[in-house]
Amino acid sequence: MTIVAVVVLLIASFFVLAFRIFIRNKQNQMIFENTELICEEIENNGESFLEPLSLDYFISYIIYKKDNLKTVETNDPLLPKLDFTQGKTKKYFQKDFYSDGDLNLLYCTYETPGGYIIQTSIDIDNDASIEMVNQLPLIAAISFLPILLISFLLSLIISKRTLEPVKEITKTAQGISSTNLETLLPVSKNNDELDELAGTFNQLFENLKKDFDREVNFTSDVSHELKTPVAGILGQANLLKRWGKEDPKQLEESLDLILKEAHSMESIINNLLQISKLENGIVKPLLTSVNLWSMFARLKNEFTALFPAVKIIFNENIDLNIETDMELLHQVLTAIISNSVKYGASEVELTGTDLAETIEIKVTDNGPGFSEEILSHIFERFYRGDKAHNREAGGAGLGLSISKTIVKVLGGNLQARNCRTHQGAEVIIEL
Repeated sequence: MTIVAVVVLLIASFFVLAFRIFIRNKQNQMIFENTELICEEIENNGESFLEPLSLDYFISYIIYKKDNLKTVETNDPLLPKLDFTQGKTKKYFQKDFYSDGDLNLLYCTYETPGGYIIQTSIDIDNDASIEMVNQLPLIAAISFLPILLISFLLSLIISKRTLEPVKEITKTAQGISSTNLETLLPVSKNNDELDELAGTFNQLFENLKKDFDREVNFTSDVSHELKTPVAGILGQANLLKRWGKEDPKQLEESLDLILKEAHSMESIINNLLQISKLENGIVKPLLTSVNLWSMFARLKNEFTALFPAVKIIFNENIDLNIETDMELLHQVLTAIISNSVKYGASEVELTGTDLAETIEIKVTDNGPGFSEEILSHIFERFYRGDKAHNREAGGAGLGLSISKTIVKVLGGNLQARNCRTHQGAEVIIEL
């Protein structure tokens, strides 16, 4: 409101100033034009002024000789002879000059070649345009209060209409918590900035809801995964405490099971710590030039030693290098191949393709592939591809989740699908 009022006042002041300058220039022009007419009259008739000069009615003039200051002609005998202005205009003011008022002149003096001094002037106090200009500041001052009041009312109406959706958004947002993240902020459908803001927050809440649900499920899965080995350890410990320690065979079996379950817990915890370090940027990739042929050959030797029945094939003539972290990439490929072997694949093919801006690495197997219901979940933590989440297949279901995180840290993308040419799974790494 204040800004609007000040702006209006400044505009009015600027208008008054500009109008005043325009009037002054117009007055100067009139004085100079009438002075020029007098000069032409003197040049044509000399001192033979039989009648007063035909000038604008508001122009006062006096013509006198320079040498003796004798007045030759004037249309106002009371006009004083004023200081020489050298062809420019000046203001002259004398209080109580007339019996009924002051003398307030804008005048100009000019010397002709014949020795005459021409003094032309305008009575500023009697100039209607000047009087109007002088009244403008008072008019502006009087109109300032209504302008202030009108701008206040308009600002109040506009701000109320503008802030009403904000109040609704604020009220709704105050009631949103982790238990009702599905609540959406109201959208007025005016397609304005507030609708855009509310839509952005609604999208944020939806993402938070997904993340929150995922973390809740993750916590539940962690509890479930750790509960099984803990239950096994406690069961065997109680068994040993009651009577098993007297039986050497039972003691050996119980200790073996306790060690197995402890290692399982250790593996889960270490995997979760690695995911956390990767996601929080604690683990930084060590970029080196990695030759894919060497990487594929290393993987083939490792899996052939562990699973002689599984065939690892790749193009022996491949000559492709990529700037990446060799050990992290090896961990990803190991997890993918292990997953194929775990679910019954007898043949795994490794390929590498240069796609100009990216390198594409494919791991293709001849296993059962992915069912449609689990394909969108295979990179989720603790997901094993079976509805019961049992532990028969081995592992904790973190291998592909860690792989997804590692590939993201390496600046790439990891996706999975079923083979298009034959039965089997296909996992694609783009770096």
